[in-house]
Amino acid sequence: MTVLVTRGWPGAGRTAEGLRARGIDPIMAPVLDISFRARIDVDLSDVQALAFTSSNGVRAWGPRRPERDFPVFAVGGSTASDARKLGFRKVYSADGDVHDLAALIKRKLKPEAGTILHVRGIQVAGNLSGELKAAGFRVRDAIGYGAVAVDALREDAIAAILCGAPVSVLIHSARGAKTFLDLARKFGLQAWLKSVTAYGISANALKPLENAGFAKLVTAAQPNEDALLDLLVHPMELAPLGDAS
Repeated sequence: MTVLVTRGWPGAGRTAEGLRARGIDPIMAPVLDISFRARIDVDLSDVQALAFTSSNGVRAWGPRRPERDFPVFAVGGSTASDARKLGFRKVYSADGDVHDLAALIKRKLKPEAGTILHVRGIQVAGNLSGELKAAGFRVRDAIGYGAVAVDALREDAIAAILCGAPVSVLIHSARGAKTFLDLARKFGLQAWLKSVTAYGISANALKPLENAGFAKLVTAAQPNEDALLDLLVHPMELAPLGDAS
């Protein structure tokens, strides 16, 4: 089985480990470069909790801020695990997407108790701030990192697609999906996408690939890494997202 990992480092390394544990040796083809800011300067005097919508937010916070006493609300298990490893003691996981995270915060916290600090990248999926503000919460952003599109697909990834044999591509975000498609078009790979199946961590992540000529678009049963990787191990249980062409 040929599997391309498109998420940026260091997350790509974790995905590769998960695949190898399932007996799959992937081709590493990150389409986004993650760049962390030198500092995170933010006033914490009115903050009641931190919200992380990705593990990169946790990684950005780790060496740049010493605070570990705030409750942490994480979008999923992987992000929550990283927060615990960093030394946060009170960590809640939404085990879902941004909507689930907003719902969790609304259940656990009260708006009058203080501001929610969303530690995030320059670009962000979903609208955590908007959902929480609609419920009366005060939300402030702390930008910890950015994701920059790479200029080219790796040669081994291009070769895998051009050979015409079935290829599986893992998609972790809508921006990653769009960047992968842009690069495929840049290198003239459109005709070969009919042999490529894209597996997405969520339906939203796969949206940029709809009607782009892929063999199939398949979304994970739950928006987390384990559910995404399990798609490759249990193909008979797949339910297509929809018509890919």
